[in-house]
Amino acid sequence: MASDIGQAAQTDAAADIEGAVETAACREPDDFYSASARESLTRFCERFLNENALTPTELLHSPRHQTTLSNQPLFVSILQQAERILGHKPGTINVLVNEVARLTRQRTKDWTIPDLRPDGYAAVVTDLLSHHSAFDGQFIVDAALTQHIQTARTFAEKVALLMELANGTDDADALAPIDRLLGEIVRNESGMASIAGNTPFAELVEALVTMVAGDLPLPDDAPAVLRGLETLIRKAPMPVLCDGLMVAFRRELAKPDRITTASRGDLFGVETIQKEALALGVLAQRLRTGDSFFGGTRTEFALQRRMSLLVNEDSLPEIVRGRTFIQKLRILFMVQKMPLAPSSERAVNAYLKTYFDGRDFAGRLLDCFKEQLDKLRGLAEVQKLVRESKFTEDDREAISQQIDEVQNAFIRTQRILSPLAGKEDASPEAVLDVVKLAGEGAFCAGKSRLAVARVLYRQVHRPRFVRAFLLSAASGKERATRLGWLTGALSVIGLPFADLSAMRALVVDDEDGPRNYVESVLHDLGIGAVDTAVDGQDALDRFMAREGGYDLVICDWMMPKVSGLDVLRTVRRVKPDLPFLMVTALATRKAVEKALEHHVTGYIAKPFTPDHLEDKVLLVLTQRLAPTG
Repeated sequence: MASDIGQAAQTDAAADIEGAVETAACREPDDFYSASARESLTRFCERFLNENALTPTELLHSPRHQTTLSNQPLFVSILQQAERILGHKPGTINVLVNEVARLTRQRTKDWTIPDLRPDGYAAVVTDLLSHHSAFDGQFIVDAALTQHIQTARTFAEKVALLMELANGTDDADALAPIDRLLGEIVRNESGMASIAGNTPFAELVEALVTMVAGDLPLPDDAPAVLRGLETLIRKAPMPVLCDGLMVAFRRELAKPDRITTASRGDLFGVETIQKEALALGVLAQRLRTGDSFFGGTRTEFALQRRMSLLVNEDSLPEIVRGRTFIQKLRILFMVQKMPLAPSSERAVNAYLKTYFDGRDFAGRLLDCFKEQLDKLRGLAEVQKLVRESKFTEDDREAISQQIDEVQNAFIRTQRILSPLAGKEDASPEAVLDVVKLAGEGAFCAGKSRLAVARVLYRQVHRPRFVRAFLLSAASGKERATRLGWLTGALSVIGLPFADLSAMRALVVDDEDGPRNYVESVLHDLGIGAVDTAVDGQDALDRFMAREGGYDLVICDWMMPKVSGLDVLRTVRRVKPDLPFLMVTALATRKAVEKALEHHVTGYIAKPFTPDHLEDKVLLVLTQRLAPTG
């Protein structure tokens, strides 16, 4: 007890790690049992609790422990310090503490404190909480747990006894008091040391992160108590325990020990800085939960504090020394995403910008890759890093545009798209090669993607490609798989694909031969459903019956009763954007202008070959999908 005051002062000195330590305002005896009061109790009586392997909960529920504390030589000094911090009048805390001790003796005497067993623990808790008030029931449960672990001589032994109880139940009410006790033990430095045993610093830090993040299993050689805690955390929510583990993590992080092992030949510590910064960055990523961290701002600050010792203007060149240009960028962007102090963040941003401001940026980056396509991928990767970075929005936009300009120039000078750029159909293999690159995200957002989208838009909707890639599929399932992949790959560059198999077309002609001919060509092209109408009136009846539910109309101009132009007028009133292909033997300028007045999508003059019709159909179907910009 002799150095409890000094211990409290050391705790205050560590407040920059754990944030401001708030002392609970206790004005009534029962106030001492709140969560914040228990933390304050740990703060003022830390050495006594450590020397006796006790938690605040045990102290509050055991007359014997309370008597032992009150007999300590500096007990009065502890009370006086608490009164100063709380702003209480001299002697008032002593009165409250004495009343807490009296009530503890009375409660443990008047109430039956049950013995606990793993097979009946949950039932006992349920019975106590249902037959007493919330406070009284909780007091008896905590007193029973205190009694259950009183024979244990170390924190580790107490954890083992508590886990034995917890392993026998999934009941949340029964697990809550165990969660609280375990949390008090692990947030205590002596408690964590007892549990961890001789676990090296780096392995303990890794284990603490693993238990809270839950992204990896603990290794088989981890201490049995830690593996038991991990199993318990995976089994049920244990918020107080997890919070205590994060307190332990932050405490470990404040120590000067290294997370990584120094190399023998690392005379100047360059490799050590690299490894330590990267290892800390990995831990930070694992502890991220959305926009925050497990443990909140205190964890972020602890990471910042340690990182600030590693990342500064002088150390950044050392962190990336010996790496290729692309490796340096990857490392620096990873460091930028770490929880950094403002000064470190400014240093990283400024250092990163020197790479992009260099006149030889494009050459240095492209020289990192041997193959032409890898150069494309590398540029896109760096742009993605920039777009997801912590640069300001203006800087992200400017640097992203800079990288896009480099890639766009590279695409032109290396003639990447030349096989697809001509008016003739490109080979399906050449088209697929570019589609694959697009799906990989190998093209930069901006001019590069637009250039690629323009050539792919024409090629993927041409009959030759549709037949070779989609219609050649051995089964409907395979075709659907190919279509899904193609649609997904094109969507990366913002290019939609017209799925012909899901479309319904209406063919209108008063002559059987031409009507059946067009229907056959559409089926061969892969149109999913084709309806036919024998004249204009029949077409309008079908159109209205389906409430305009067509994706394409191919209509002859010259028909009895209702002409193709009349059909077009009605269709436009219902669906202004529906692809409408007019078939005519009068492809005169005057006829074309008349059709255009009513917003015809396209026209085709008789006679026409199947290939000509397919080209026209795909043209009118994909006009609205064409990339712009």
